[in-house]
Amino acid sequence: MAIQNWQASFVLWIGLCLRFLVVLYPRAAASFIVPPLNLPRRCQNKHFAETYETEDGKELDSLLGELKSAFVYEGRMDGSPNEGYRCGFVVVLGAPNMGKSTLMNALLQEDLCIATARPQTTRHAILGILSAPECQVCLVDTPGVIEDPAYRLQEGMMEAVLGAFRDADVMLVVTDLFSTPISDDQLFAKVQKSNKPVIVAINKVDLASAVNPGAEGNEGKTVTVEDAVARWRQLLPNAIAILPVTASGGIGDSGVQALRLILTGGPGIPSAIRNLGRPVPGMFPTDVQLITDEEAKQILPLSPPLYDQGLLTDRTDRFIASELIRSSLFETLKKELPYCCEVRVQQFKEATEEDKLIRIWADILVERDSQKVIVIGKNGDQVKKSWDCCA
Repeated sequence: MAIQNWQASFVLWIGLCLRFLVVLYPRAAASFIVPPLNLPRRCQNKHFAETYETEDGKELDSLLGELKSAFVYEGRMDGSPNEGYRCGFVVVLGAPNMGKSTLMNALLQEDLCIATARPQTTRHAILGILSAPECQVCLVDTPGVIEDPAYRLQEGMMEAVLGAFRDADVMLVVTDLFSTPISDDQLFAKVQKSNKPVIVAINKVDLASAVNPGAEGNEGKTVTVEDAVARWRQLLPNAIAILPVTASGGIGDSGVQALRLILTGGPGIPSAIRNLGRPVPGMFPTDVQLITDEEAKQILPLSPPLYDQGLLTDRTDRFIASELIRSSLFETLKKELPYCCEVRVQQFKEATEEDKLIRIWADILVERDSQKVIVIGKNGDQVKKSWDCCA
């Protein structure tokens, strides 16, 4: 027993000595614990102020290059992009039914996010990756901002918004011709006080010609592009750009084209802005007439790409399938559909040479048994309509 106590005391003493050695003499401790490599040192390395040269004359950079080539495989990300490469997260914020998902699809030129006429169709923060030769834009679509969530689903949606806001490098605020604000005053105050770059997209400007300024309910709202730009320049004076867009027009819309070029750093941003037509006062900060390609490149932070160049999203095929089914339910059932329904994919079988179809088994969840009749319909007709819409 005495011998065991002596051994424990000795081990404890050795541990304390090593701790003091690491604190006071870290280089000596490293040499003591891990024997140094037999590589003569030369203080020329731009990253660590020292490089190493082996006995046969090969420098460390050459050895690292050989090591990297040994791990090349299909789909592997390049960890050493061109100098000056930029990558960052752009969170898409706005009130419900502003066309955030439609705008994100237009920027990606892909139908990634479901978009319907119903407010708050989006329930999750969905990543969409826009890769360019010199940058990677990680767009994050978010649910519409709600000031006072009424139930747990809306609380979860707002948590997704706040999480995306915290992680964002750039904020893309989406509003409409009527200058509908972000309803959560605390979140909007954070946007106003943030030092992060902000871009405002005024969506649905194609409705300007059809709006009656004197109609009931339009009092105090902006009904022209000029008024909307002026209102948002007052709300966000430091916004990099306030652009009128029509997201439903896709990439063919001149506003969407200009926004995409600004996010990716060009080329041809001044020309794209001139294609918007007559300049609107307030589109850019005071004393700024246009954004150059070089200025736009500074919006995203310097960073290697975070995702593979060919990747569109980090969401799974199962998730995309469940969203498509839910979208079709919204479109076919419209107001009859209980808002708190959910779709869960149970099986997902990819197409094969023998079977060319993708086969999906999914459950549609509702709150009450009485709501099943609405979703199923007589003899299952409603489910068939929803599936035909989805297909």
